[in-house]
Amino acid sequence: MAKLSKNLLTASIIAATASTMAPAAFAADEAELNVSTRTLYFNRDFREGATDRISLSQALRIDYVSPTFADRVKVGASLFGNLKLDERKAGESTGALRNKNGEGESYGKLGQLYVDVALTENASLRAGRMVLGTPLLNDSDSRATPSSTQAVVLQGSVGGADLYGIYSDRASAKTDSSFDKYPGDITLVGGSYGFDNGLSLNAAYGVAEDYLSQVYLNASYTFDLGNDSSLLIDGYHYAGEAEGSLFGNANYDSTLSNVAARYSVGNLALTASYQTIGDEDYVHTWGGSDDNGLMTWNSVQINDFNRADEDSWQLRADYKFSPSLKGMIRHTSGETDAANSEVAETNVDVTYALQTGVLKGASVRVRYAHVATDAAGGDIDEVRVIANYAF
Repeated sequence: MAKLSKNLLTASIIAATASTMAPAAFAADEAELNVSTRTLYFNRDFREGATDRISLSQALRIDYVSPTFADRVKVGASLFGNLKLDERKAGESTGALRNKNGEGESYGKLGQLYVDVALTENASLRAGRMVLGTPLLNDSDSRATPSSTQAVVLQGSVGGADLYGIYSDRASAKTDSSFDKYPGDITLVGGSYGFDNGLSLNAAYGVAEDYLSQVYLNASYTFDLGNDSSLLIDGYHYAGEAEGSLFGNANYDSTLSNVAARYSVGNLALTASYQTIGDEDYVHTWGGSDDNGLMTWNSVQINDFNRADEDSWQLRADYKFSPSLKGMIRHTSGETDAANSEVAETNVDVTYALQTGVLKGASVRVRYAHVATDAAGGDIDEVRVIANYAF
């Protein structure tokens, strides 16, 4: 994989997101304040061996975005807080509470604080601490509060393509209030384009200085089959390579490829997915407090099925019972000769969201996972109950 210097990547970012320097056309607006809560019950039952993990917490999130100043500048801030209601059986290890001195604790953090500047009508620059959602640099929101990233993000649109460049030196895990440095600063470029015929393309390249580089490619195409039915073909490819001494394994070089087909008719969607890994475990995180996740079909509730030489298959069904109630069930099975082991995970996910009344905006989500493996002590039953409410 070719190595790119930071100067070259920075130049690529600027070139990719440059557009006409016409003044930004933003209408007068008002400040936005959003308040939401999340109650999270987490219970991971190791069938044998490891200590079970149980926690119950109450989170509060406050998001503020200022009016636009001088027709170009906005300021945003978010407060994340999480109160421990119950913590038993190694509950500090659930990822929902701060782990300090072997106990789970409540916490609060300034999760976002950024300035957003409209450079042109089609380009903007955001700098500070923020929650990111790009393929190679994203923040997890799978527990009580999300992780955060300290970054400079340049984004814009050119000829119908959405392009971005990111520089980041620090990250904060879901339960941490501090922003810790990565082993190497990250520079990343990426973009996406959607064609009128249903084809969508997405690509990104990132490098952490003296640590790791990654490539991400995604292509999807939707066939309209008529009679309220369609077929989606979705493919992903990741490639990672050590870039220096900080990674620990100077010879690291691996890939992840995933392809899926989803048939949808009415309220029902049926999906089949296959994933294969290269000669080494696929590493998708950037080190330190990074909470980066994989964007593939076979990255599920507990497992990513990213072990060396692992082949995994998935069958999945989604059904929308009503505007308020939807459910999903899937089974993923992986096998690797490198570790001479098999892992299977079955998930059930049900969400009920109120559509009317005083509690409109409230939802309850129940997530269940069962992991079965031939590795000693690897069988798991896990239940997560997540109650969200947006004021």
